[in-house]
Amino acid sequence: MKVGDLVRFGSTTPVNRTAIQKIVGTVVSTDGIMICTIGLDEPYKMGSVDVLWPDARMIKDEVFASLEVISESR
Repeated sequence: MKVGDLVRFGSTTPVNRTAIQKIVGTVVSTDGIMICTIGLDEPYKMGSVDVLWPDARMIKDEVFASLEVISESR
């Protein structure tokens, strides 16, 4: 996940998505993402990102694991 990516909540099938899961936002900061490696064979990303949602709310600290990238920025 990087700045400019389009994201939405969850990763359920299109039929089962709730109204909130259909809203698409833009990642504006990934400063809260870290790579966890302690005691693991394979590291993974965790933490939070800042997202600008279409109703002009910028939410800080959206949990990285609850977001799905639907379109990567170039």
